Amino acid sequence: MPTPVEEAARAFTTAWASHDARPGGDESFDDASRRAAAFADGDLAEDLRTHTSGSAGGQQWLSWKDRQVQVTVAVLRVSLPDGAPAPSEDSSFARVIYKLTESPAKGAPTESEEQVALKLRRLPDGSWRVVGLPYV
Repeated sequence: MPTPVEEAARAFTTAWASHDARPGGDESFDDASRRAAAFADGDLAEDLRTHTSGSAGGQQWLSWKDRQVQVTVAVLRVSLPDGAPAPSEDSSFARVIYKLTESPAKGAPTESEEQVALKLRRLPDGSWRVVGLPYV
């Protein structure tokens, strides 16, 4: 996996999956999507900036808000998904495996291992951006 692709995949995933439901933190579940849009391009970036979460995201947010939860991400590894083509000069797929930690204001944190598949594209300026979330 080329380093610039890995770095873009890590940055996107961290922004996309991190939430802060503590006082003074995020205003909604969708704040994470808006942060992730900075690491995306094309239709995906637009969707992340404008989309609102459905009822499942809203319910999750209410639960986190009630318990003042901070959700943090630690990327464990970035690899090529099974069956994906090798990275080319201007496109790549990546599978990001990460540890998600939910830390409430009171009580013990909980951890889970999660993963997301990403499609990335190299822009004319040489930077890499996420342009798709296959299987999401």
